[in-house]
Amino acid sequence: MRIFQEELVRCRRKQVFPLSKPRTTAFDVETTYAEVVRDKKNRAKKYHGPDSQLYSAIYPLFCIMKVFGLAPYDFRGDEIVPSKACLLFSFAFMVLYCHIMYRVYIRFISVKRKKAFLNVVETTKVTINYFVAMYELVATIFRRKALSQVWNAQQDLDERLSQLGYPRKETKTEIAMWTLLISQIVVWTAVNQSGMYAFGETWLFNVSYMCIYIGTAISVYKFIGMASFLGQRFHQLNRIAKENLPPSVGYKSSTVSRQTIQDLHNQLMLISETLSSLYSWSLLFWVGNLGVHSISNLYFIIDNIILSAYKDITWPMILNMCCWLIGFVTQLLAIHVACDYTITEANFMGAILIEWEARTIRRFPHDDSVLTSLSFLNRRLHFSAGGLFDIKLSLLCTFVGGMSTYLIILLQYL
Repeated sequence: MRIFQEELVRCRRKQVFPLSKPRTTAFDVETTYAEVVRDKKNRAKKYHGPDSQLYSAIYPLFCIMKVFGLAPYDFRGDEIVPSKACLLFSFAFMVLYCHIMYRVYIRFISVKRKKAFLNVVETTKVTINYFVAMYELVATIFRRKALSQVWNAQQDLDERLSQLGYPRKETKTEIAMWTLLISQIVVWTAVNQSGMYAFGETWLFNVSYMCIYIGTAISVYKFIGMASFLGQRFHQLNRIAKENLPPSVGYKSSTVSRQTIQDLHNQLMLISETLSSLYSWSLLFWVGNLGVHSISNLYFIIDNIILSAYKDITWPMILNMCCWLIGFVTQLLAIHVACDYTITEANFMGAILIEWEARTIRRFPHDDSVLTSLSFLNRRLHFSAGGLFDIKLSLLCTFVGGMSTYLIILLQYL
């Protein structure tokens, strides 16, 4: 007992307050709110992993792409990596597409149309779209490693921009994602309902027929999203370069140096060139597929409205064709707009750096560093469709002119 008493003496006694005197502290609302706001501002934003801002903004679309076998990826730590388990969705949809095509061919054989040409056109359209959808699934399997590297490199660039004091906000990306998702739900629902009413099809057959087209549309919008993300970052980098231009008069220190901007632009160019090379043949197949479907739908609409008697016009079928046409034209226009936006923003950096050098050389006439920026004028980003032509808005006018020519030929000779 003496040992325990000695040990207790050494221990420091704690003051115990009586129950009649509660230990309370005043709660200051303003101070607490200021601390919460300060903690929120100081909290580090994540640019990698499943909690990153970009992934959180596009999470619903990413899940849809994964279900359709077009996103066989998973997260390992903070990096996105190819997933063998998610490849099961890709192989499952290959089998599903083959089964759907078999059912569609059986249905087309049993249907008797007024013109034999219509049967040939419909079979050709469905076959072309089937091969494009299958190519995308196979290409997704083989290029999944390269695309994961593109995504991770883009996340590294976002983190570096944040360290320089220019953090990204993905609010506009999230708004665009929900706008695209809702609009596509409306379009494909209209296609489904009008098709069931016009052709007297069951819901199961109509949805299975649409499934391949929806898969192709998802692959198209997947590329559009990746190209648009790069365009946004080129736009942000151009804005940073403009903000840090040397003043024409006076002196102002730059937050970001010219060399840093050149390094970031070079990194973005490497990512964009990799994406362009990966989707070169896909762009050619998408443009061809969407062009064939748009021309044929326009032909059927004009043939039924203008070249047919009023009593023979089938308005439900025309409504269904118009819904299909809206879906095809939207995809075709989105491809050209996304590519042109990214190309314009990427190729604008050369002019900004030349202006930077021009302002610098006025103060240092003997400085020949202007030659280092000439390479940015010669290095041009472009999205090539199989090496045959570049995808941009100016091509859309040529494409519409060619479609009009073929449409007139169809109306005259068929």
